[in-house]
Amino acid sequence: MPTIPLLASQLVVTTIFNSIASLGFNNIADKVFSDEQAESRQEANLNVSTKKVYTQGLKNLEKQDLHGAIKNFTATIKINPHFAPAYNDRGVGRYKLGYKQSAVEDLTTAIELNPYRAKYYSNRGFMLTRLKNYTAAIADYNSALLLNPNLAQAYFNRGVIRLQTENSLAALADFESAIRLDRDFAKAYFNRGVTRYKLREVQGAFEDFQKAAGLFKQQGRMDYYQDAVSQIRKLW
Repeated sequence: MPTIPLLASQLVVTTIFNSIASLGFNNIADKVFSDEQAESRQEANLNVSTKKVYTQGLKNLEKQDLHGAIKNFTATIKINPHFAPAYNDRGVGRYKLGYKQSAVEDLTTAIELNPYRAKYYSNRGFMLTRLKNYTAAIADYNSALLLNPNLAQAYFNRGVIRLQTENSLAALADFESAIRLDRDFAKAYFNRGVTRYKLREVQGAFEDFQKAAGLFKQQGRMDYYQDAVSQIRKLW
């Protein structure tokens, strides 16, 4: 039976969330958690000049001006040290600059200030994964999914860790949950294919690689499409 390599390009955890959606400050999008209103009040309590500083930090982050973003988020924190979103967003900026440990510390502070935001746990899980602290990362994804069980990316990211640590059955369940929530999640099909192959479900793996190839092609990800086609050929 041919060997299917685990392709690093497919298994990289790629999503980290900042607060771009909250630029308006008045109506926070996606009010899922019980303390979203508390966070909205925190924003309302920021004075006008501080809002400008924080908003500029978000704009800097969106433009990949990471040093400018961190400067503005730090200024926001100095004025309001209890404003959790600024810690989250500064952590995002620090992570992107390679300051992974200080990024984790920022996300830990954000969680301490507001333990009901799934994205904070998801972001810290992302960072801990990159630091190879898989046990802690899975714990964070568990927390994120308890708060919001509809996060396809969190299931996928947890599944990647479980696949890499040889927990194939649990990984399979996570990829299936990601697919259930997002039928166009090409990487989830690909990784479910890898997992099924490891579990000797060859026909299922073949079907998943076919599905992933089709989605990658539709989405214009030709590098990933070629990876999927390569796996299909190995099973032909």
